Amino acid sequence: MGIAKPTDAEDPKRAFRIHLERLRASGRRWRFHGTTRASLHRWQASTRRKLLNLLCPQGFTKVPLNLRRSTIAETELYRHEKIWYDTLPDISVPAALLIPKAAPLPAPAVLCPPGHGNGVSQILDANSEYKGYPIKLAELGFVCLVPELLGFGERTDPNSNNASHSYYYMSLILLGQSAIGVYLWELQRAIDVLQCLPEVDASRIGCWGLSLGGEMTMFTAAADTRIKAACISGFFTSYESTFLDKEHCGCGYIPGMALYMEHVDIASLIAPRTLRIEAGKSDPLFPLEAAEAAFNQLREVYRIAGAPDAVQLHVFDGEHEISGDAGCRWFQAQLGNRRPVV
Repeated sequence: MGIAKPTDAEDPKRAFRIHLERLRASGRRWRFHGTTRASLHRWQASTRRKLLNLLCPQGFTKVPLNLRRSTIAETELYRHEKIWYDTLPDISVPAALLIPKAAPLPAPAVLCPPGHGNGVSQILDANSEYKGYPIKLAELGFVCLVPELLGFGERTDPNSNNASHSYYYMSLILLGQSAIGVYLWELQRAIDVLQCLPEVDASRIGCWGLSLGGEMTMFTAAADTRIKAACISGFFTSYESTFLDKEHCGCGYIPGMALYMEHVDIASLIAPRTLRIEAGKSDPLFPLEAAEAAFNQLREVYRIAGAPDAVQLHVFDGEHEISGDAGCRWFQAQLGNRRPVV
């Protein structure tokens, strides 16, 4: 007589997933249930406050930017500067700033948060999954700001066990904060930087990132209405299909988040501002089917907001990568840059 295959409840290696499933069943408590534009506006105002409190429960101390700039390279089409600015007491963020030469100034700007990897240097690399998109945007007439996120690039020490990405995000959890909350705060300070630059038209600021950068684009555009056009690449799906399906980096596990909001709920805070979602057909980390399902829900929110054409899903042949030229053309159209594509 054969032995029956155990159910999850009988398998000690998987049984706890039953408890997780019960918790997931009570999720999305802050989702939008209304049907009118007025109810959407009320929901956005109250939910944005709750989201910020969830991400940054202790708040942050705002300090003067103390902006410093230094030119490190120039081409015929743009100037590459290294800048530093303060985000917290005694904390300075290094960043790359690309200033177009041929475009009339002040010009539109795009904030470009990096994903996991080597930080600023990786996002400027044309041979990486980022395809050097900030450089392409700068050549088309955009000011681009690429900040170094905490725990990556210049802001980490691979030879130290207390200056790594994982050390920072785990320590923040222990101290009542989250890495995503810190990233969001520093990206909002990056918007402050763009708004104070004489080369930038402060009314035309966008945000575009891949993976963790796409996640931070979603959160930044949701939390800060100064972002007028956003492009989320390689992230927008759902917690259910990603972080709660298989293990991802711990920095994205925000305490309590999935109990209150899914990706579509966070992105609903962006409506009716223009939003582009990019998904590679073969992305192994953020499945296309989940992106399409979430997009269909989000499109209904944009319809209620009175802007059904302001949100789009761009599916392309690729894996976990940025679209590149197609996204650059989209920003040209959305932020009013009329220079021809080169």
